[in-house]
Amino acid sequence: MQIITVAVIKGGTGKTATCASLAQCAAHEGKKVLCVDLDPQATLTNMLGADRTAPGAYSLLNGAFVLDTIQQTKQNIDVIGGSPALAADKGKSIYRLSSALEPIQKAYDFIFIDTPPSFCGLTYEALQAATGLIVALNADQSSIQGQEYILDLAKMQKKTNQKLKVLGCVITQYDKRPKISRYYHDKIAEQGKALKCPLLGDVSRSVSYLEACALHRNLYEYAPKSKPALEYKAIYNRIVK
Repeated sequence: MQIITVAVIKGGTGKTATCASLAQCAAHEGKKVLCVDLDPQATLTNMLGADRTAPGAYSLLNGAFVLDTIQQTKQNIDVIGGSPALAADKGKSIYRLSSALEPIQKAYDFIFIDTPPSFCGLTYEALQAATGLIVALNADQSSIQGQEYILDLAKMQKKTNQKLKVLGCVITQYDKRPKISRYYHDKIAEQGKALKCPLLGDVSRSVSYLEACALHRNLYEYAPKSKPALEYKAIYNRIVK
């Protein structure tokens, strides 16, 4: 069983899309999957067709029993939903999430955790609960900095969570035609190699992916031969080796 946190200290990198797509891929492969949405925007919750008004991550972190916060979705993925209430969460322990998930860990093959785009205590909790970290990035200058920041945070977190392993990074919304995009792609790969965060793969822009999100459909049912589906499948295969 793997608990994979997808995180970066930067917004708009495709973090949530990566979390959703890997979860969808795993579910399509017949794995038992749970997604935990720690982002107050609750975008992952919406993408997977869950209800952000139902008891979810905020309730879980504040004492609710985990089984009372899990929703079953039409995508065959269980979800602990996000909500705006998470923005006001004032939890003081980094162990809340790991402790809350412990009773149900053996019921799943994968637990994917989506995180807020900015640094906060919820990011610490997500890393404390995880066995693996995936960093989602764009091919731009700010992502180079974001990659470095989240890896520094993960390094510190290993002091209290020795199971945490950096699985690698993913470059999303990638268009290799502009020279500047290829330049930053190579810089991210180079820095990742130096920081022991290998590039797991690139994911292209795609209209079919946006359509699947808008319709709350599993990408591997809606557009299984689309470029993002094939690219995320290759990334999934790398992390399950």
